[in-house]
Amino acid sequence: MLKLTIASCLATALALPVMAQTPANQSNAALNAPATRDTGGNASASPSARNDVLTDAGGMRASKIVGSSVYNDKDEKVGSIDDLIIGTDRSLHAVIDVGGVMGIGGKMVAVPFEKLQFTNVKGSSDNHVVMPGATKDGLGAMPEYHYAARG
Repeated sequence: MLKLTIASCLATALALPVMAQTPANQSNAALNAPATRDTGGNASASPSARNDVLTDAGGMRASKIVGSSVYNDKDEKVGSIDDLIIGTDRSLHAVIDVGGVMGIGGKMVAVPFEKLQFTNVKGSSDNHVVMPGATKDGLGAMPEYHYAARG
């Protein structure tokens, strides 16, 4: 069992640098496509200098997305991102905690990732994610998302 664990760790360590490389068939235009809207008026700064979620190459860091507050287009907080789910069809959904206070008493709902906008603002304690048209009541009326039952 120990040999298997060591072999797995070694294989992972060797594979990670290969997986981190940019695919050769991906165009520079796709890498530089904005996934956000600029609300800071600072077009000269790199994306990562404006928002911790973004990388300079135009990607997003999942570790910084989880925990981000979600606001509607009226700047009202409607929830926070609890998790990111990759479906079997490779679709991406954000699980949003709605209506709770500090993670207690809330409801989890899954929304398509495309519905979220990441604004380019820096300086707040949380990352600003916008879901246009969202309301607490609207999200609260959605079916509750459940992780797989453990039994």
